[in-house]
Amino acid sequence: MSNEASEKVASGEAWTDFCELLKKAGDVLLRDDLTTSTFDRAEGHRYLTRLLRAGLTSFAETTGPQHPVFRAMPELVKMGLDNPDNYYLSAPVDARSSYRIRGQRGSIHYMSFAAQNQNFAARDRITGGAGHLNDSDLDIAADGSFEILVSQEEQPGSWLRMAPDTRQVLLRQTFLDKSRETPVEVSIERIDGDPIPPPLDPARVPGLLMGSAMYAMGCAQWFADWVIAMRDKAPMNTFHLPDEENHRLVGGDPNIRIWLGLWELADDQALVIEMTPPDCQYWNFQLGNIWAESLDYRFRRVHINSGQAELRDDGSVQLVVSSKDPGHPNWMDTAGHAHGTMCVRWVLADSHPEPKCRVVELSELR
Repeated sequence: MSNEASEKVASGEAWTDFCELLKKAGDVLLRDDLTTSTFDRAEGHRYLTRLLRAGLTSFAETTGPQHPVFRAMPELVKMGLDNPDNYYLSAPVDARSSYRIRGQRGSIHYMSFAAQNQNFAARDRITGGAGHLNDSDLDIAADGSFEILVSQEEQPGSWLRMAPDTRQVLLRQTFLDKSRETPVEVSIERIDGDPIPPPLDPARVPGLLMGSAMYAMGCAQWFADWVIAMRDKAPMNTFHLPDEENHRLVGGDPNIRIWLGLWELADDQALVIEMTPPDCQYWNFQLGNIWAESLDYRFRRVHINSGQAELRDDGSVQLVVSSKDPGHPNWMDTAGHAHGTMCVRWVLADSHPEPKCRVVELSELR
C-alpha cells in the first residue's frame, strides 16, 4: 500500500483523485429538500470552501496525534450553529496514548475541554463525546495555571477521559465581552513521545488529501440532514429541545442545553421571542443561515448574550428578529436572509425554559 500511495504522488494521480472526490461535495448545493434560493446556494459555495479549509487544516496540515498541537478553526469557518461568542481550539489525539495539557486560565467567561470522536470525513462513525471538564472541574492554581491528564485510564487530579474511539480534544471558550476578556493559553503533548515530528512521508499524502475532501463532503451533508430534521421537531418560527443523548452524539457540551429552530420571515415581518432566563452562568440567542452557519457577526448584530441583552424589571427578556431595525434594544438583523436556523443556549442552568415565539407585522413594533 505504501508503494502504491507513493506512486500516486509521483505520478500526480493523488491530486487528480482528490479533485474528483471534491467535485462530489457540491452535490449538497442541489438538494431539493433544503429549498434553497440562489442566494442560499451562493452562500453554500462559500460554505464548501470554508469546510475544505477546515479539512485541509485537520488532515493535510496536522502533525497528527503523535505530535499534537492545539489549532484554532480557520478564520470564518462555520458549522453546526457555531457560537459567535466562542473561540474553538482542537488537537488530534490517539486513544491508545496519554497526553498532558498545560494552560493559563486567562479571564475568559467559561471554558470546557471535551474528548470527542467528531470526524466528519467518516460521518457514519461519529459517536459523540467521552470525557468532559469545565472550569469548576479543574485544579486551577492561584496564578491561573492548570494541568490536565488525558487518557483512557483514570488519573489523579484533573483527568479528561478518552473513549477507545476518541480522536480529538476540543476546547470551547465562551466570551461575554471579547473586547475585555483574554482567552486561555494552552498546549498539549503526548507523554513519553518524541516532541519532533518526522519529515512528511509521501505515502501519507493521498490519505491526507482524500481525508480533507471527505471532511468537506461529510460535514456538509451531515449538517444538511441535521437542518432538515428540524422540520419534524417543531413548526417554523418555533423551537425544540433535543434530548441529552442526541446532544451528546453531536458532540455537545453536557453543561449546555440548546433550543433549536428554523425561522422564515418576509421583509415586513418580525419574529418576537419572549423568555425568562433561568439561573445560569451564560445564555445567548443567535441566528444562522440554512447551512447552519452563524451569520456575519463581525458587522451585524445577529446574536446577543446574557451580558448584552436588556432585560425587563421582572427578569424576562424580549428579542426581535427582522430585516429592518424597529428601534428595539434587543434587535437581531436577518442580514439579507429570508430564512435560516436559530438557537438559544443555556449554560450551567438550573432549568431550560422554552422560548416563546410569535410572528408580527414589523409596523406593530415601530
